[in-house]
Amino acid sequence: MAEGVEKPEEGVVRTGVVLAGAYADKLRRTLFAQLSQKIKSGTLDPKEVARAAGEINSLLYEVFVKHLALSKGDLVRIEVPYSLKEGRISWDLSGLKVRAFREIGQEVVAKAIEEVLKVKAESGQA
Repeated sequence: MAEGVEKPEEGVVRTGVVLAGAYADKLRRTLFAQLSQKIKSGTLDPKEVARAAGEINSLLYEVFVKHLALSKGDLVRIEVPYSLKEGRISWDLSGLKVRAFREIGQEVVAKAIEEVLKVKAESGQA
């Protein structure tokens, strides 16, 4: 690498499993926590962290709401790599991983339980 050219630092934001309605806050808080030392030392502006979090959250919102039709009660797990160079955060969207888990309503679960109990009762297994 040429002398005086800063090599980008790399990291990955992982939210863990979180409610779809709360992913944006979790992702932002996680990113700020990962970069807190750089913010404290003055090598990274907190406005840049907020900008980057807003950028990825905007993209994920469109995916979750417009394309996957997730509800706020569904669960998601997000993992997205980033690089930090010259005080700017860049997302590596080719490495973005999202797992989504759809909530099954209590009514659906209750009906399934009721049907299984009914079949078992009719066959004398209950």
